[in-house]
Amino acid sequence: SWFEAVAFSRWLSHKTSLEIGLATGQQWQKAAQGDDSRQYPWGNRFDKTRCNMRDTKKRRTTSVSDHPKGVSPYGVMDMSGNVWEWCADMRKAEDDAKTTLEGEIRGGSFFSPLKKLRVNNYMYLKLTDRYPTIGFRLMSKI
Repeated sequence: SWFEAVAFSRWLSHKTSLEIGLATGQQWQKAAQGDDSRQYPWGNRFDKTRCNMRDTKKRRTTSVSDHPKGVSPYGVMDMSGNVWEWCADMRKAEDDAKTTLEGEIRGGSFFSPLKKLRVNNYMYLKLTDRYPTIGFRLMSKI
């Protein structure tokens, strides 16, 4: 869940004396995209050999280093596919007169179709949602 990802980042910050946390959606997108408007971390043409997604039929997570040709301009691996990644961004959602908070996820997963793997794609889920297709990526806040 989003709460578990944040709790882990706080624990790791305490253990390392570094400020570590989830990236905002904007920070995540820049790490995946670089300074241009590419659609995928590696460029504008999709190539399923550069990521773990539905069409690769692996149906499970893989090591973050399994697709070295899918690296982003900043050298960040596995930004498209494998697991959705929680970001720090939240929004209020109203459902049947009840307001809840939702967290942003980005990147798509091993189960995602092509359109979900673009670096500008994101979704929101309840902060308590847990799925085997969602993980998180931490960053050091300098």
